Amino acid sequence: MGEPLDLFAVADFEPDPAAVAAARRFVRETLISWGLSYVDDRVADAVLLASELVTNAIVHAGTPVQLTCRLDGPTVEVSVLDRHPARVIPDPPSAGVDVDRPSGRGLLLPVALSSSWGVTYASAAKMIWFRLGPDTAADGPAAAGPAPALDEVQDGDRQDSGWYRPHADRRARDLIQLSYDELLGHAVALAREAVGADAAYALIADEDGELRMRAAAGRGVPHLRFDEAAGAGGQDAADSASMSTFLDLYNQFAERGADVAQAQRGELSGLGEGDEPLRSLLTVPFQVDGRVTGMLAVAAAEPDRFAEADLARVQRVADQFAAPLERARITEHDRVRRGRLSFLAEASDLLAGTLDQEKTVALAAQLVVPRLAAWCAAWLPDDDGELRPVYVWHADEAQVDELTALLRDVPAPQVPLGDSPWQWPLAAPASGGPGPAAELASDPAWCFPLVARDRNLGIFVIGRPRDGAPAREAMELAEDLTRRVALALDNARLYSEQRKATNALQRSLLPPELPDIPGIELAASYEAAGEGNEVGGDFYDVFEAAGGRWRFAIGDVCGKGPEAAAVTGLTRHALRILAREGHDIPTVLERLNALIVEEGSRAPFVTLIHGELIPAAGPGKAATVSLVCAGHPPPLVLRAGGSVKAVADAQPLLGVVEGITFDRNVARLSPGDVLLCVTDGVTERRSGDRLLDDDDGLQDLFGECSGQNAGSIVARIQRAVSEFGSGPPTDDTALLVFRRL
Repeated sequence: MGEPLDLFAVADFEPDPAAVAAARRFVRETLISWGLSYVDDRVADAVLLASELVTNAIVHAGTPVQLTCRLDGPTVEVSVLDRHPARVIPDPPSAGVDVDRPSGRGLLLPVALSSSWGVTYASAAKMIWFRLGPDTAADGPAAAGPAPALDEVQDGDRQDSGWYRPHADRRARDLIQLSYDELLGHAVALAREAVGADAAYALIADEDGELRMRAAAGRGVPHLRFDEAAGAGGQDAADSASMSTFLDLYNQFAERGADVAQAQRGELSGLGEGDEPLRSLLTVPFQVDGRVTGMLAVAAAEPDRFAEADLARVQRVADQFAAPLERARITEHDRVRRGRLSFLAEASDLLAGTLDQEKTVALAAQLVVPRLAAWCAAWLPDDDGELRPVYVWHADEAQVDELTALLRDVPAPQVPLGDSPWQWPLAAPASGGPGPAAELASDPAWCFPLVARDRNLGIFVIGRPRDGAPAREAMELAEDLTRRVALALDNARLYSEQRKATNALQRSLLPPELPDIPGIELAASYEAAGEGNEVGGDFYDVFEAAGGRWRFAIGDVCGKGPEAAAVTGLTRHALRILAREGHDIPTVLERLNALIVEEGSRAPFVTLIHGELIPAAGPGKAATVSLVCAGHPPPLVLRAGGSVKAVADAQPLLGVVEGITFDRNVARLSPGDVLLCVTDGVTERRSGDRLLDDDDGLQDLFGECSGQNAGSIVARIQRAVSEFGSGPPTDDTALLVFRRL
């Protein structure tokens, strides 16, 4: 048996990007010249790690780099020395400890691939080293031997980190710390280095089962350091034309019956733009539990470059990464799903917070842009039923006006049958030629119908940048969002229609205007409680009866809504009809009570003040008021001298007892006297345990209004009602004020 090998080689490199490729060639050629096989794991791992460490030294230290290779028996040892010792290397993550660091991801490669590695510091230099040898987990840091010495800078303090990771046992555990895209970036880099290929690619099945390129390294793609491998994860990391060429040629190979787990050879003329065409292709599957989840491919310019040994080596790389990739994919899927659910929940909360159509559309646009689209527009029908863009939004606010003008000039999207989204080609502006409008018109757009409760409310248009159709996940998210937008719009529409109907009905229950009564100043007020989305039961009326007399009424129908409105309308119009037929006040109330009682349990009871006012016969004379108070807060009279008193007796309310009779009370209003009639929304206004009318509170308030005109008195009482409680009024309020001039 021969003597153990102890070979040594050194190379120096200037701090420029070309040094990385030169360092890889130096390590590969050196180890092969020492008799190691081209397919030896130590060769590929040494080349990969040297490339990473030289890249880090050039980027972070920026000094000349010395690369040393040593073969000591079966152990390959490589060290990288730079002249910037102040750039301290952070400790790598320890086993079993979750680490979330913004940098230092590249050090996971030495952790995962080497038998032992570490850093030696000196006053004028820093050396990072690693060893690749047999995978003996029983060996510890001491068994790995001492760290390489800094022979040229012995004057400084030396620190040997002694970090150690078994090569096989912990590689999978360390890979788990990487994200899905980082794992793919490392996989393609390792596969490329494993067989000395010119390029490597990772193709992953998308949600539709189609293979799509997710990561690439080498020719035809931007150069990436391995700690930036996440940047290679998206389709934008590589040239799209190169990717299309690769996929087209791969499909040609597949049509010839080539097995994806065997070497495949052919010319890939589009992958090396400006370089010699790539003529050899080898692909292997990523497999987990017998299921193919993707494909790892390597390519080379040399014809028939790959052999069976290369196939086995690339397959080992794929097998090494398949399980961590699947775990990362599931983690990524769960993260996306949780993000989607969180986004939709937030959107639902925001949309449910308003019943205004304009605010609903604006909120929807803010949710879509820029998360799902570059721009969006809502098309809703106008009064004639024609679709019009009512809201337009763009991620770049400077383009909103241009986009709005473009959408107003193009025909509205044609809505097909069904509720599925469809692509809408925007028409180029009539002026033609380049410009912002032409650029916007070239953007692909997708239309999502706003359908709720089997009603088509309009269209939501989403415009994307010019990189093809949005991903299936984004489309599904947009569909879910637009369904919520449609429901919120329909709720806003129904609320708006209900409020319009309520306002119209409420107006019909009040006189359109107050009449002019000779010698009397008249003022009235009605305020609905809440948001006004229900018809209230309070009402008032003043109208002229026969013989120059004036009738008035103020009442409160128990309850709210259509039932209360029906009885309010019955009461108000019956009062007018009976009064104009010449019936006196008690008779009017007796007949009205009979009408309400006949309605049975469908009709709520009514409290009412009904009176008749006879104007004064001349200056200085008193006006006469005859009235009946049926279960209502009693009317008050404020005398010119400032005294206040109730002027009617309490009598039964209407709609409860059949056959009741009423007696009238008479009051006289001398010049300066004021008659006040209110509903219980005033007297029962609550503040804690107190009511506004407790301890004659309304009389005291009314007494403070002496000398004021009718309008000022109404305003004073309204203000007092609003200020008495801590919250808004919970009951409707109505007031009638007659002041004798």
